[in-house]
Amino acid sequence: MRFRTDAIVVATLLAVQSTASVIPQSESTDACGQIYKRSSSAGNSSIVRMPGELGLQCLQSMPFEPKRAVAWVKEYRKWLLFQSDLEILENPPTDYHMPATDLIGTLDNIEKRAAAKDYKNQWEFDTDVKNMITSAYDGHLGVTMCSYLIAPEAMRYTNDVPLVSVSSNGTAIPKVYTFADAKLLKSHKDRVSPIVSINGADVVTYLEGISLTTNAQDRDALYNTVFPSNPVSIGVGTLNFLEGSGLFSNPAIWPGANHTLHYANGTSQVVKTVLEVKNWQWKSGKSLYNHWCLPSSNSKRSLSSLKVSKRSSDSKGPSGYPTPHSSTLDFSVMSFLPENSNLKDAAVLAIPTFEWVFGQPDVLARDFIVKAAKEGKKKMIIDLQGNGGGLISAGWNLFRLFFPDQEVYSATRFRAHEGINFIGEAVARLPINNSDIKDNILNWKENVTPDQKDGFSSWADLYGPHEVFGVNSSSLFASNLSMISTAASQQISGYGDVPLDPKAQSFAAEDIIIITDGYCASTCTLFTELMKAQGVRSIALGGRPQTGPMQAMGGIKGAEVMDLGNLAQILSDAKKLANSSSLLSDEDLENWDKYVPSPLSEFPYAMIAAAVNLLNSFGPANDTVPRQYIYEAAECRRFFTYDNIVDQETTWASAADAMFYGGGCVEGSTNGTGSLFPASV
Repeated sequence: MRFRTDAIVVATLLAVQSTASVIPQSESTDACGQIYKRSSSAGNSSIVRMPGELGLQCLQSMPFEPKRAVAWVKEYRKWLLFQSDLEILENPPTDYHMPATDLIGTLDNIEKRAAAKDYKNQWEFDTDVKNMITSAYDGHLGVTMCSYLIAPEAMRYTNDVPLVSVSSNGTAIPKVYTFADAKLLKSHKDRVSPIVSINGADVVTYLEGISLTTNAQDRDALYNTVFPSNPVSIGVGTLNFLEGSGLFSNPAIWPGANHTLHYANGTSQVVKTVLEVKNWQWKSGKSLYNHWCLPSSNSKRSLSSLKVSKRSSDSKGPSGYPTPHSSTLDFSVMSFLPENSNLKDAAVLAIPTFEWVFGQPDVLARDFIVKAAKEGKKKMIIDLQGNGGGLISAGWNLFRLFFPDQEVYSATRFRAHEGINFIGEAVARLPINNSDIKDNILNWKENVTPDQKDGFSSWADLYGPHEVFGVNSSSLFASNLSMISTAASQQISGYGDVPLDPKAQSFAAEDIIIITDGYCASTCTLFTELMKAQGVRSIALGGRPQTGPMQAMGGIKGAEVMDLGNLAQILSDAKKLANSSSLLSDEDLENWDKYVPSPLSEFPYAMIAAAVNLLNSFGPANDTVPRQYIYEAAECRRFFTYDNIVDQETTWASAADAMFYGGGCVEGSTNGTGSLFPASV
């Protein structure tokens, strides 16, 4: 059956957001100036803390220009038409557990509100755009409006009471505690009590509402984002796992001025939202708007003043992890030979991101896999917790390191529409050695059928269109791996001029397991799908406090995120060619501006970051329903204990116990829809 968003969850989320709009505008007129004074008096180089309301009031004091907003919507709509699954989102299959959304219809309503001068300030407009994007629950779809670039780049909301979801033994239903209380569960259990409600709402319902402000497509994966995570902290570059992860204490949107926590023992606690700023330079909403929102200020904008530094090469390692056997400098790949008695015959490869620098990560992973097998390790644990994706070729290459005799399967389609057709036709006429189209997905000459055996005869052959699951779509295709894989970049073992190494499989599929926290997205899902096709099992950790299955791959399953800045360069070259050739008719040239978006530099608002999911991904058994809309339960599920939260080695031991040694899974979590087979073998 369809899992629709619970009405209470939605009401809770709307209540959180509505607290932002009830602050009188008269209070916000000098909020930016107050922030400036406080920051200046403390020294701009320091992070300064102050009441959280000042941040919202400052953002709400920015002006709103209706004509500029309407012009922005008209241009952005052209970009949004490149999103691969617009029609499916309006009427998703029953296997999809998130609510339907009409992105174009919502954008039309935003345009109407802007034209009617219905927005009081820029923040209100930006918030509607952000909520529209979030409603797709697609980590590849995004646009950073200026209000949501200011926070968190120049300011951020936080509080000092992170929460955790803790099970007593990994299979018992977890309860929510403050992190400080959870530390005492073993030594002074009588002194602590779980949280039962927040601001009068059931604690789980309230936290689910918070989780819906981010972009996973699985409710359990979303729930995990509310709490801090060691693996996630690596991706955001923090030294402390409590900083930068966990939406309750590091919210993505204005969370309200405070949260009242009610405990099972009858006590309560008020947690205030704090604003943190650094190098604050703006004395008014107008100056803030001019600097961050107008395109003319692009060159003057300085980002990341509040971003914590990436770990240096002399760091002992990320918090919560034992000392690695080997590691990349940024800890994107770490290998371990654990001494835990429950892991004595296991090797661990932890990969919290596929954002790899080619060379060292690939070599490290390859050498460790081979070495672990030679040293007698019988089991391989691949820890993908927190992995939101990265370089597609990195995932394909890692698969080949484990299964060198198996081919990489990739099958994709884009949404066929006038804009992409104009671009594809123009790109097809660009010289084959043009650097702007090399390795570009819209270059039909570099694409092949999913089995890598046949190419396409023309752009029209690739474009189609074909009606697939209610969407006008391209032909099914894949990147030509032999063409894109080179020793210099995008190395994929055994393709192109990259030698096959290793040549033999080191671990049997039944001796490999994958661990995720549900937030496995993008490249992570492509890798995990390939491994699953060979019989590799997955265990999902955490999620909502209920029995039943959980997906290992709860993030976006799209095959290609297209950064609009990169696509803009292709548009520029394609338009120049179209203007100077006979490829397009006079009517086509007249319609170019109607269907093809302007470069981001010409947008009415400053556009720092924007992207769409360009390609839907399909499995070998189903070339009509995108994998994004197919539920795939992990073979087993366990909840986090407190030890699992602070010590990754205990997480690996728990997973090994469940998957290799018959230790058991959460009730009802095996044999779920889309899983392989029972977890214990």
